[in-house]
Amino acid sequence: MKNPMHLLFLSGIILCFAAACSCSKSSGEPKDTTPPEQEEYTIPYGSFQARDPFIVQDPQTDLYYLHVNNKPGFKVYESKDLKLWKDKGNAFVAGADFWGKEDFWAPDVYNYQGKYYLFATFSAPGKKRGTSILVSDRPDSGFKPLVNGPITPTNWMSLDGSLHVDEAGTPWLLFCREWLEVGNGEIYLQQLSTDLKTTVGEPILLFNAGSAAWTGTITAHGTTGYVTDAPFVHKAMNGQLLMLWSSFTKAGKYAIGIARSESGNLAGPWTLDDAPINDDHGGHAMLFRASGRLMISYHAPNDAPSYPVLYEVVENDGKLTIMK
Repeated sequence: MKNPMHLLFLSGIILCFAAACSCSKSSGEPKDTTPPEQEEYTIPYGSFQARDPFIVQDPQTDLYYLHVNNKPGFKVYESKDLKLWKDKGNAFVAGADFWGKEDFWAPDVYNYQGKYYLFATFSAPGKKRGTSILVSDRPDSGFKPLVNGPITPTNWMSLDGSLHVDEAGTPWLLFCREWLEVGNGEIYLQQLSTDLKTTVGEPILLFNAGSAAWTGTITAHGTTGYVTDAPFVHKAMNGQLLMLWSSFTKAGKYAIGIARSESGNLAGPWTLDDAPINDDHGGHAMLFRASGRLMISYHAPNDAPSYPVLYEVVENDGKLTIMK
């Protein structure tokens, strides 16, 4: 029979040895105490300069994105709450072979058929201003030309193309024909192919700027005329089809107007409200929903430096009121 005291002694030695091995292993492989990378959103909305501010939300992450002119490309800002943002760098930088060399205006980004499409205005020496479409799998980087050329008519001076997909799933381009070319700026409707690479049929004239009771002329580059900017279509809660667009008042202020489709479809005819919805010399607006609230984003003032502004909008039987 083995001595019990001897067994206890051996057990103690084994436990001490195991503990020592464990301590040695722990000390040889210290735990990683480095904190995870923190995402810092420190830039208040409206504190940085930007024109034509278009906000898109990623449905996968619920993050918001704002793309701005950073010629020869577009910079992108990201936010969780629309209040604080961070600079994510360039989402697009034009290659040497890209047709557009100037402008880089009005980058509007849309989530369409699982990809992100950026509509923006470009021009180049010897080539007329027009809207081109870029594409990426994500909203914050990797944009490439869908087609290396404008989707608007190459023999027209055009700008501010935007996308609207109707209830049948058909994509449409809304764009302006430049007032510098036609005198009385125009807004057109153009059907697009499903892949957005080509147009279908001919552009349809919807209205011109001088038809609105509130618009006035401006003079630039030796031309006097009425401006049309930034068509953006919105389906109101009462079923009305509205279009936001921008021009100058008779007092010379940049402002946001409302057009209404009498037929309820994009072809119109469109009637123009008698007065704009703002008086802060701002415009180039778009609408989106955030946490159930209807929001409007536009730049103000129109004279440089311009800053993005963001307000809630109250909708009452098709009437839009900006809550400041």
